[in-house]
Amino acid sequence: MYQPKLVLFDFGGTLIVDSPFSAFNGLEALRLAADNPEASTTEYLCALWQSLDERISQRTRGAAGYVLEIQLSGILRNIFALAGLRYSISMTECEIIFDRYNATRKATPYMAELLQALNTAGMMTAVISNTVLSGEAMAIAIKEQLPESKMAFVFTSADFLFCKPAPDMFLAAAKKAGVEPGECWYCGDSFGADVCGAHNSGILPFLYESGSDIPFERREIDGKGYYAVNSWAELIKRIP
Repeated sequence: MYQPKLVLFDFGGTLIVDSPFSAFNGLEALRLAADNPEASTTEYLCALWQSLDERISQRTRGAAGYVLEIQLSGILRNIFALAGLRYSISMTECEIIFDRYNATRKATPYMAELLQALNTAGMMTAVISNTVLSGEAMAIAIKEQLPESKMAFVFTSADFLFCKPAPDMFLAAAKKAGVEPGECWYCGDSFGADVCGAHNSGILPFLYESGSDIPFERREIDGKGYYAVNSWAELIKRIP
């Protein structure tokens, strides 16, 4: 297991854990943030959200196993226009409000300690994640839960168009950091998106399985190795 120059992280389920999603709570906060909140009801906003969600869900997964991402900003613009809501704040600020109120969240156990250990060891950290959020909005969400984190950058599928396991964000991250894919680790909690996506890009994957009884294990898929951990404390032990 080589020591990396860049360690990349997924967001949901890896850096943080979310409570169940509530479109109502997020849309209620957005309605109240409008210049004219009386123009609509939260129930109507939820109906618009549901309608858009049903139409978006019809998008098909390509032969390579990934889909095009839909930006939250586009969804919100659609809803605001149909509901007649006006905003003086930016669309990024609207994203942040919706994200902040649609669920409660906390950092995964030992994540703050892992990030500190990587920083102390001189390893760069960054985030690539499948999400409708822009990278700018997600960077703020990360800082709210992990204020001591020092992510060099945050890439999201909303900004890069293609969802993991597409190689775009993985390869772009290595290029931005000025390193080779083989000098990177990728930590995530999804086998398909994270392990396969990292492997296909020449990056070493670490799969987070908090429910596993095995603390640390090397595995193989199609002749390529990856590691599974049940706690980020196990990865801390392996940082020089």
